Amino acid sequence: MDQNALIMEVLKDMEPKIQKGLQATHPQEREDLKQDMRTRLVKVTSEMERISFWTFKERFYEKGLK
Repeated sequence: MDQNALIMEVLKDMEPKIQKGLQATHPQEREDLKQDMRTRLVKVTSEMERISFWTFKERFYEKGLK
């Protein structure tokens, strides 16, 4: 999966949570907050390191998170 497809998938998956969070926000601030959350998701997703399951498991146990 290329980087753009991954970003789009994350945005699609997170959209319901974004919408739910916006319900607690003043209506005049919702659009700005929605844009800010999407921007942060894009940034985090683009910086995310892709690792295999086995690498994840190895790092998990190294940190003592058993």
